[in-house]
Amino acid sequence: MQDPVCKMEVENTTPYRINYKGITYYFCSKGCLDEFKVNPTKYVSPADLNKKIDVKIVYCRPCKYMDRALNLARDILSYFEEANVELVQGDRGILDIYVNDELVFSRYIEKRFPESEEILKSIGQKLQLARQS
Repeated sequence: MQDPVCKMEVENTTPYRINYKGITYYFCSKGCLDEFKVNPTKYVSPADLNKKIDVKIVYCRPCKYMDRALNLARDILSYFEEANVELVQGDRGILDIYVNDELVFSRYIEKRFPESEEILKSIGQKLQLARQS
């Protein structure tokens, strides 16, 4: 993630964050956060406010992966208010995560379950790219 004030790269785990018009912005320090609060429109373009990210989690219902899918959806929604999360029932051991219709994780390909942190990082990168376009 990029601090909108100083443009420094920051993690989404930083304690300096604010939700402004449905989008979470992350900051490197309290100083940058305070400066943003004074005049958010200086750092946020109207086009940024219209950027949303779509996440689709396809999970195997017969395999009882629904709890994993729900926990991942909860984590995504708690970090990214601008995310739309869709859960889709599947079968045959599937647990695939798509961000804006692009496969970012497949349990079949990776031969393991995803860690929430890696999915959150992938979503953050996609969101940042969307904001830059």
